[in-house]
Amino acid sequence: MINKQFLIGWLLILAGSNVPVFSSEGYSSHGAHVHGEAALYIVLDENTLSIELDSPAINLIGFEHEPNNEEQKSAILNAKQTLVSADRLFHFSTTQCSLENVEIEVPYINKHENKNHQHHHHETYHDHADFHASYIFQCEQAKDPVSISIKLFSLFPGLQEIKAQWIFQDKQGSASLTASDPTLSVN
Repeated sequence: MINKQFLIGWLLILAGSNVPVFSSEGYSSHGAHVHGEAALYIVLDENTLSIELDSPAINLIGFEHEPNNEEQKSAILNAKQTLVSADRLFHFSTTQCSLENVEIEVPYINKHENKNHQHHHHETYHDHADFHASYIFQCEQAKDPVSISIKLFSLFPGLQEIKAQWIFQDKQGSASLTASDPTLSVN
């Protein structure tokens, strides 16, 4: 499994008890699976920027069932390829960040892949299926990133809102991003 539980636990510790960040059991395990909506968790620690994305499959591929034909299998693989291309998904306004690692969990045809190796296994899904993506960037001059443009809306039309939660050095917050306002500003 991707280091999601570690990241969430770390965020909870950093956020303290006065700000409810998110559940320790993850985005999709508490019925937070909402069509049209995704979750984005962003942490900047020194020069390491971690981004986690959780989205219902329907937002990215248009369905939530085992693929019935080659077109649906292709939609899953195309969504995975798009998610692997972090440079197409995120634009950093005030710092240069290079992708160090990416891991994608894909429903139905789950090819768990990161930059260094692949694991192939099949999973059974019942009512809901989610995509999960994890990105690790190393950033130059990461002391004060002002904004991150999220380009997922133009690539996945089924996505209507992204609920973002972030911790950047000594700042924390949350924002709702939409196609008309896709930039996370940290000020």
